[in-house]
Amino acid sequence: MKVLVCGYGNPFRTDDGVGHVLAQGAAEAARSLGWEAEVRLEHQLLPEMAEEFGGFDLLIFADARVPGTGGGEGFDIREISPDPSIEGLNIHSVGPEWVLALAAKIWGKVPPAVLVSVEGESFDFGEGLTEVCKKRVSLALAALKERLTGYRK
Repeated sequence: MKVLVCGYGNPFRTDDGVGHVLAQGAAEAARSLGWEAEVRLEHQLLPEMAEEFGGFDLLIFADARVPGTGGGEGFDIREISPDPSIEGLNIHSVGPEWVLALAAKIWGKVPPAVLVSVEGESFDFGEGLTEVCKKRVSLALAALKERLTGYRK
């Protein structure tokens, strides 16, 4: 199984950088299952990424989310599908579903995709995650590893 993990966010805005941390952990989880995992870290999702998706069996997107936008555990893991609607007028508002839709146009189909998002506490300027966010990362990665076993080929 070949997995691409896309972590995005700004590591210089404290918890907004959680996507980069999650991506590394998700790749380690995939490798622990004997899979090949490639990591791509960006500040935001880019349309060019869609060209890469055809060579993978599973895509994992990792990002931060603002407080109060998800479940009680402070993280969310869900399957996502292509969606060509753009939520705004610029590239900053493009989500993984939009990039998947672009990939579907290029490749005719896309591999299964999962979004892992962790709620941040602070998005101020600074490096490193808050302690609360670090705990949520640990919980999210444990849940993700358990979920990944269902994708075994």
